[in-house]
Amino acid sequence: MDQQVSVVLKNGERYDFSLSSADLSAFDAASARHWIAEAFVAAGLETPNPMGKMLLVDQILMLAQNFKAGDFEPLNADARRFLSAALQAMARPTLTIDLAAYRL
Repeated sequence: MDQQVSVVLKNGERYDFSLSSADLSAFDAASARHWIAEAFVAAGLETPNPMGKMLLVDQILMLAQNFKAGDFEPLNADARRFLSAALQAMARPTLTIDLAAYRL
């Protein structure tokens, strides 16, 4: 059964994606969280919290901001992998990454 991920860009543009079990099979929840943490560091991003604490939600939102609209339409392999990891890490059947409101 496909699971749904939506991305809302800062300009309000919305993209909806169905991810198949094949997309999601690359990660379990723990490996998805690990992949997101590694991608966060590889992107050169830093925690916005002065105490140094980084929440998974912040990592997902900040990584999502690194993608451009062209990465979502059409959905490229890197964006698909990111969306699959985000969905698995959050352990939800659906997920909306809302960059306009900065929330999941």
